[in-house]
Amino acid sequence: MARSLLLVLGLVSGICSVAQVDEQKSPDIICEMPGPAVMPEYPGGQEALAKFMVDEVKYPKKAKKQSIEGRVYVSFVVDKDGSVTDVAIAKGADPLLDEEAKRAVRLMPKWKPGTQNAKPVKTKFNLPVVFKLKD
Repeated sequence: MARSLLLVLGLVSGICSVAQVDEQKSPDIICEMPGPAVMPEYPGGQEALAKFMVDEVKYPKKAKKQSIEGRVYVSFVVDKDGSVTDVAIAKGADPLLDEEAKRAVRLMPKWKPGTQNAKPVKTKFNLPVVFKLKD
């Protein structure tokens, strides 16, 4: 059966992230240089993330019927324990597509959390999800 959607284009180059470092510092430390940061990782890597999204995202029937296409940017946080939280639309295309992209991201399994100075940190991502009907 031919699928009538293509999504998660630009996954490798389109993921943006920002590590959030805890601001609590010991009172005797005057200056502290940040240590090496390690970004969170989806279980199995980016190819597994792309497969997950292709498998989970279902083109909304109403959007398909109305020939609605677009790119949705879903923002989410990979928490210190690897769970996906704070799922929101950073830039939407259409409410039907936006909700489907958010629904799929909420189903993600836990990630390997990112670290800063060898300590787990929250990390924010923007994930592009492309909805495109085949001709």
